[in-house]
Amino acid sequence: MTPIRRRILVVTLHAAGNWPPELALIRALARAGHAVRVISDEKHAGQIAAVGAQYVPYQFAKQRDPESRIGKDPNGEMLRILLDVFLNPSFADELFAEVARDAPDVLLVDHMLWMAGVAAESTGLPTAVLWHTVYSRARDLDRIRGPLLDRLNALRTSLALPSVAGMRESVEKAHAILAFTYEKFDAPSASTANNLHYVGPLGCVADTPQRYDLPWPADDRRPLILVSYSTTFQDQVGTLQRIADAVAGVPVRVLFTLGEAIGADELRLPENAVAERFVPHAVVLPHASLVVTHAGHGTVMAATTAGVPLVCTPMGRDQHAVSACVERCGLGITMPMTASSEELRVAIQAALQDETLSARARRFAKDLDIQAGLCRAVSLIETLQTAVR
Repeated sequence: MTPIRRRILVVTLHAAGNWPPELALIRALARAGHAVRVISDEKHAGQIAAVGAQYVPYQFAKQRDPESRIGKDPNGEMLRILLDVFLNPSFADELFAEVARDAPDVLLVDHMLWMAGVAAESTGLPTAVLWHTVYSRARDLDRIRGPLLDRLNALRTSLALPSVAGMRESVEKAHAILAFTYEKFDAPSASTANNLHYVGPLGCVADTPQRYDLPWPADDRRPLILVSYSTTFQDQVGTLQRIADAVAGVPVRVLFTLGEAIGADELRLPENAVAERFVPHAVVLPHASLVVTHAGHGTVMAATTAGVPLVCTPMGRDQHAVSACVERCGLGITMPMTASSEELRVAIQAALQDETLSARARRFAKDLDIQAGLCRAVSLIETLQTAVR
C-alpha cells in the first residue's frame, strides 16, 4: 500500500553533528514522495534543495557559525548554548510562522530546540523529536532546574500547556522520539518512554559514491589511524597537538580530519601524519585500524558501523556519555582530554596491539543495518499522522 503523501515540516539548525543524519532522513522522505520543508540556517540551503526538499530561511532566529571562535569561552560554552539554542524562543516563533503560512501534516524538531518542541506540542500536530546522540544523555536534562527551567515553563504557560518538573518531561511529550543511534550501543534502560524509537545513525548512509586517495603508497602496510575531532571549535588544538606528538616516530600512518574550526598550520605534524579539512569517513574507515576522537556521536557511530576500535578523549557536550557507551560495549578506551602525549602514545599503541579489542569491534558491527534503520524512520513518520488523528 502506497503511503499517503505527507506535508512535513522540519525545524533544525546548523550544529555540525546533528545535520548528517537529519539530511539523510530529509532525502529519504523526499524520495518517498513527501513534501518536505526545512527551516534551518542558510548554510544548509543548497543541500536541502539538492535532496528535493524546500528550504525555509529563518525569520527570527540568528544564523549560527559553530566554527567561529569569537566569544567561545570553553568554560561558559554550555550556558551560552542553552540560552542561544535550547531555550531560544525564536525557534518557537519560526515554527509558528511556518505552520500558519503553510499548514503541515507532521512536524520534525531537532532535539536541541526545546522551545520549538514546546511550540510543536501546542499545535497538536503529530510531532517527532530528532535525537542525534545516545538517548542515555537525556538523563542530564533532569539536572537542569531553576531559572533555566522557568524559561521553558513560562513559554508552556503562555501556550496553555501544563508546566513540567524537568526538561526531559517536556521532550518526551512528543508523539515520537527518533534516536539516531544503535539500541545495543546506548546505555541499558536509557528511557522508559514508549515513544522512543532507535533508527540507527542515518548519517552513515552514503548517498553517492565517494572517493579519497590515501596519501601513502599502496604498498604501505603500516596501520592507519584516523584522528577525527569536532568540526566545531571546542578549544581542541592542544589535544590535537598532543596526539600528533604521541604518534611521532610510531610505525603508523595518521590522517587528521580537522573540519573548518582548526587549520593544519596550527599543528606541528610528524612525517607520518597528514591533515585534511574533510574526508568522508566511509572511504577511510575500511582501511583504518583505529580511530582517535573526541567521541562526537557521529564519528563514533561511523567507527562503530565500520567495526573500527576507538580511543576517546571527550571534551564536553554529549561526549562523556558517548565515551561511556564505547567502554561499556568494549569498543575502545577513554582518556582524559588533558592526557599527555606519552600517555596517549601508550594508549594508542595498546589499542593497536589489542587483537581482542579489534575482534570485538568487528563482531559488534557484523549485524548492523543502517538502511533498515532509515526505512524504519521513514515508516514511523509516515504512520505518525494516522496514529494520532
